[in-house]
Amino acid sequence: MDYKILIVEDEPLLSSALRNKIETIRPEWNIEAELRTVVETVEWIKANPGPALIFMDIQLADGVCFSIFEQADVTNKGIIFTTAYDEYAIEAFDVNSIAYLLKPIKTEALKQVFGKVDKVIEAMNQQFNPSPSIDYLKLAEQVNRLQNKYRKRIMISRSDGYKQIPVEEIAFFSVDEKLTMASTFKQKEHIIDSTLGDLEKELNPEDFLRVNRQFIININAIEKVEHYFGSKLIIKLRPNLNPGRKIIVSRDKASLVKQWLNQ
Repeated sequence: MDYKILIVEDEPLLSSALRNKIETIRPEWNIEAELRTVVETVEWIKANPGPALIFMDIQLADGVCFSIFEQADVTNKGIIFTTAYDEYAIEAFDVNSIAYLLKPIKTEALKQVFGKVDKVIEAMNQQFNPSPSIDYLKLAEQVNRLQNKYRKRIMISRSDGYKQIPVEEIAFFSVDEKLTMASTFKQKEHIIDSTLGDLEKELNPEDFLRVNRQFIININAIEKVEHYFGSKLIIKLRPNLNPGRKIIVSRDKASLVKQWLNQ
């Protein structure tokens, strides 16, 4: 059966390798284009409203692919994600796609996908109601975490301009009278614009953890953790670090903190 195929991959060598495998397995199918960016893909989909099979990398040259689905109608497109990651966003997205392939893509895995395509191709050739809405922003955030796109620096405003502080120099972040503070290992405090909610998403979870509503702690700042009343925990920082308040972890979050310290 003749069917349009689109390859969306920002690595030319990977795109070419995928093309070669597809042409070997299904030479009768037409590979219409090989695109590199979100912008190009949106334009192609809008210009080609008919059914198509799209092999799509998640991380593209100009951003995460999830924004494509907010800008273009893909309800009659069969999406096959190609990625190096196999958890979180992939698991969530699998319910809204034909399949996903892990890089490097193996010929046998590609054959299995085409077998699956054969079973659903009639549905892909018909207009159908969109599947339940997916929070693509959250999925994009998850992919960024998987790809280690964590914040590396904190911008500090000063009277003479701005200064950047590497995040590894910050012992903890805290909220004090609605102000977000960054406290360094050198015992200096800085007011920053970010909220703890933003920082929680942007910092490497292996190094920083939000232990309660008031504190995000650098794991290297912790001296010890002690039991506290009501199955809670209390975190003691290094002797030279003074948070000014007790850092208490609730009973509900205590197990998470212990797992984090034990990883």
